[in-house]
Amino acid sequence: MLLTIQLLILFVMPAARAAGLPLPHIAIDGLLSVPVVLALVLASSRGAMATVILSVALTIAVSVWRHGRPDLVADTVNTTAQVLPQLVLLWVISTAVFSRGRTTYHRILGAIAMYLGIGMIFVSLDILLVQFVPDAFTHLPSNPFEIRQALTYFSLSTLTTSSFGDILPAHPIARSLANLEAICGQLFPAILLARVVGLHSSNGKLQPRRPDAGEPIPDPPRRQSRQF
Repeated sequence: MLLTIQLLILFVMPAARAAGLPLPHIAIDGLLSVPVVLALVLASSRGAMATVILSVALTIAVSVWRHGRPDLVADTVNTTAQVLPQLVLLWVISTAVFSRGRTTYHRILGAIAMYLGIGMIFVSLDILLVQFVPDAFTHLPSNPFEIRQALTYFSLSTLTTSSFGDILPAHPIARSLANLEAICGQLFPAILLARVVGLHSSNGKLQPRRPDAGEPIPDPPRRQSRQF
């Protein structure tokens, strides 16, 4: 479910908006709030649950404070409230992906969700930077939704190191975020591949089983050497 929501947010929504399809704000806000709900459901530790509850409280406080009027503080708090559950989800999924066990289909889907989650976190961080420094990136539109769409494109291009140069980081912090995201995009597949190969190798070292009883064949007794 999380992977489906990520694909809708990252690819379907921008394409639908560019094609001129009407997207109600309630639908957009609903999709953006799904990671918060999933983080609250999947969080096992008290610290993770407290972080998600804090993000929900910040979102509600911003909605009451702003009342439809643009405000820098409210926008900053709102963006921060979006980053916190994404970090919790990334921690929960990484614990499941890199834990011991068999390399299953769900583990691979979790790894893909982690990779896209890293890109979504950097999108929120870039938006947070633009709210303080509007000229942090070049060739950004003025519409807030189009800014998110452009920074999503920039983030995924940087994560996959396939940037085409139409949007460039101009501020030093923006350049640092871009460099960090590019490093994460390079290291994550290598670490994931090494972990998957390690899990496959460890699961392959199983003892042979008896065809009738299904129990492992015990090792033959070792001969003890006599001491003279």
